[in-house]
Amino acid sequence: MKVRAFVAVVASVILLLAPISAGASEPEAEVCTVGVVAVPEGQAATDPPPLVMSCFDTQTEAEEFIEDGAPGDLEQLIPGSTRARAAAATVIIGRVWTGTSRTGSELIHWGTGIGCYGVTYGFPTLPSGWNNNIRSSQGFSNCWVSHYDGAPYSGAVLTCTPYCATMGTLAAASSSIVYRPTGTFG
Repeated sequence: MKVRAFVAVVASVILLLAPISAGASEPEAEVCTVGVVAVPEGQAATDPPPLVMSCFDTQTEAEEFIEDGAPGDLEQLIPGSTRARAAAATVIIGRVWTGTSRTGSELIHWGTGIGCYGVTYGFPTLPSGWNNNIRSSQGFSNCWVSHYDGAPYSGAVLTCTPYCATMGTLAAASSSIVYRPTGTFG
């Protein structure tokens, strides 16, 4: 009789807790964007680009922001010229994640122009929270992405052609990134 009562109490507790744990969910990962101006292949940027980052609740909002020309952020990269603003298109050149296989928080890199067609894009430093925190990466718009464990562009390098589900020895060790035309290694 006592065993049945104990089993009934345990079963009741399990049933009461089941809806609580079933309804619990992990918070969504953050999605941020950071942009840079294209540099003709083989040339160095004259000045380090400013790190202009914007964060969004969803990946869709971040992508729409870039498709709309990254309003506000692009003006910080190309200050004072409405003509340059009108002439500059914005395109996704790559994505990095804090988790392996495209999981965790996401940082979408965008650039001016149409992608890695005769140009490169460099991030000599990474935004706060991203340095030494990248575990998967992918290039877009004809770009391969090279990760360096030192800033700017020094030390060990890993080039994703265009996708790295894991970063091997550079997992959580990227300190600078270059997007280059497909077929070009760092």
